[in-house]
Amino acid sequence: MPPDAHALEERLRRDYERFSPAQQALARYLSDHLADIPLMSAHEIARASHCSPATVVRFAQSLGYAGYPEMQIIVRRAQRPGLPIRRSPGSGGDSGLARELIADRNAVETAAERLGSPGLAPLIAALGTRSPILLAGEGHARPVLILLQQRLAASGRAAHLVTELDAVGRITLDALPVRGAVLAVALGRETRVAEAAVMAARSVGAPAPTLVDSALSPLARSSLARVVPADPGEAGPSIVAMVAVAQALTRGLAPAARTLPVAAVGA
Repeated sequence: MPPDAHALEERLRRDYERFSPAQQALARYLSDHLADIPLMSAHEIARASHCSPATVVRFAQSLGYAGYPEMQIIVRRAQRPGLPIRRSPGSGGDSGLARELIADRNAVETAAERLGSPGLAPLIAALGTRSPILLAGEGHARPVLILLQQRLAASGRAAHLVTELDAVGRITLDALPVRGAVLAVALGRETRVAEAAVMAARSVGAPAPTLVDSALSPLARSSLARVVPADPGEAGPSIVAMVAVAQALTRGLAPAARTLPVAAVGA
């Protein structure tokens, strides 16, 4: 059984010639849409790859998984690295609300450890005093983007939102000056706006730091991309951790913070 998503992709390519025609069509689809597997049912995969749901299940089993759901779990783990579970003293008898608050606190603490000063310093340095900063993303990323805009505005930084690729959004991206920058946030499959913003930044040689929730996202390959980990047991990203990282970024970009050595930002 391929133990992770990257091993699964390698197995699909390596053994492709050994598969039946139906399995080859399925293998091509899975390889090309690996990041979508956690979001699609066996029936949806079957319909998209022109095979039967039974073929999807049997194919997953032939790869060594108990079934298609187990293959989904393997890919999801690679997309969203989980946070280690921490037990607070006396938490065993806590109410549901208390447990949720503890989980949120743990998510923030561990995100801070993984993405604190050392992890975010290159992003903060890249953005520096650049102006304006285009905050780009869509869908579930909007609350994070709005928070970023409010925090940056409060510190006197010029920041503009791009949340749609409509006429206004494209004009804003096309008008990005060389002295500007992009800060993109992409969650799940909602990456079109973030990808377009990153491309706009590259076209003028401006930096484009990115926050994503998946290591398999096409936006995660940049040296200025950071994957925000998920809370254990959650199907999606930890929005609490994402907000914590966004706040740390804006603190680092505040005028007072820029007088400190980069390594000391957020300490």
